[in-house]
Amino acid sequence: MKRGFLTVPRWDRRAILRFWVTFVVAVGFAGLVTAAILRLLDEPEVWVGLAIPFLAALAIGMFAVPVHMLPAIVVVILAVFPTRLIPSGGPFNALPPMALLLAVWVFRRLVLDQRSPRLERFGPVTRVGPRLAVYTLAILFAAWLFIAAFLAGGGETELGWSIAFVLSALVPLLVFDAREEVALLRPVLIIVGALVGLNIFIEMLLGFSPVYGIVDVVLGASREFEFSVYRARGAFSHPLFAGAFLTIPVCLAIGGWITTGKKWMLLCGALAGAGILGTVSRGSIAAVAVAVAIALVVTPFFLGWQRITRWFALLALAAVGGLAVLNFGPLLDRADSIESRLSADVRDRALTVAIDAAQYGGWFGTGPGTSGETGRLFDSIVIENSLLQLLISVGVPGLLFFLGFMGCLVLAAWSHRDLGVGMAVIAYVVAITGFNSLDAVRSMHILIGILALLAVNDAREMARPATDVRDSFPTPTSVTAG
Repeated sequence: MKRGFLTVPRWDRRAILRFWVTFVVAVGFAGLVTAAILRLLDEPEVWVGLAIPFLAALAIGMFAVPVHMLPAIVVVILAVFPTRLIPSGGPFNALPPMALLLAVWVFRRLVLDQRSPRLERFGPVTRVGPRLAVYTLAILFAAWLFIAAFLAGGGETELGWSIAFVLSALVPLLVFDAREEVALLRPVLIIVGALVGLNIFIEMLLGFSPVYGIVDVVLGASREFEFSVYRARGAFSHPLFAGAFLTIPVCLAIGGWITTGKKWMLLCGALAGAGILGTVSRGSIAAVAVAVAIALVVTPFFLGWQRITRWFALLALAAVGGLAVLNFGPLLDRADSIESRLSADVRDRALTVAIDAAQYGGWFGTGPGTSGETGRLFDSIVIENSLLQLLISVGVPGLLFFLGFMGCLVLAAWSHRDLGVGMAVIAYVVAITGFNSLDAVRSMHILIGILALLAVNDAREMARPATDVRDSFPTPTSVTAG
């Protein structure tokens, strides 16, 4: 009898199907990216021969690397690759490239069922309750986004913003067990944050970027904005974006040092914190200060009395850091500038504009991504507050769902005694209240997806494989910790 597809053993059939599905998706991904870039270029015939092989190699590469590395790769690209070179127009308004890369990871984990063999040696995921709260709020927020979009008419802006946010921030949660990914993602974030912070601080001291200045020269662009002092930004398109990103590795490093005592984390946190100073971003500095202040309150519950000396060390470092910030020259110069006073005036007016715009939308929002358009009906200023922008665009229900989702991330992280991730979520939320991130900068949505992965997955479980029979029985230490 002729050997056909149906007579092939089941495991071989799965391999064949996975190969062709992978091939089709890789080619489709490359084609989508190529089409989008060619649409933005003035002379596509010049670039088509180069773009297609490069993008095909990139797409296939995303399917070739070990699957657990993909979230960490996304973070590295976001932190070190010049933002202005990442496409953001055309279809990428709804499908940000970083979100597409995470979608490839979700596709490989769920559809192709790819995972590390190491996961098989570990027990089931624990502490389901906090996860359930996170997933419930995620579903409610996603549902409300599309309800608000259709209530507003279902235009390109509303649907595009909703798809971009869900794909970036919520779809990664479809991978229920990402402990191995997080075990790599966390140290990568801390180390990359330290390197980025060091580079940004050096850029601030020099007054130009020795790393990314060449890119700007080639593109014929200037790195300087209309600021009263030089504000470094590294690979990011604005200092505020760089500062908000760096709040995450700073808090991860500080929290990791508090709970583990590893001094290299403290060093990395200091370097990333120096980078925040280099951006001269008062919002990000305040965000870290708020996170550290909350950590001072909750740290005794994480450490216990035996390691309480770290609490005093944190208090001392907070005092030293506060004095350094208060005496930081560029920050003082900016505080005395006309730019600073104008910025403060704009933020004061933003609250009034946001309330008027929210009332205009009946407190149910004028549609995701429309806060800028709606706000201009009442004032010409830009509302530099992401939460006020959400109030306008998705209304009171959407804002409450978002805040509830972020709050559940904090609780989920702290349920498995991860102080650093909880601090990072708090700091990031505080940081984005200082500029128009969520509603206007869709590429920043990916950081919420990264924070969600860190919060719901306990990476420490990957370091305790049950390879010995004795490991299956509780010990006094594990009972106390649990």
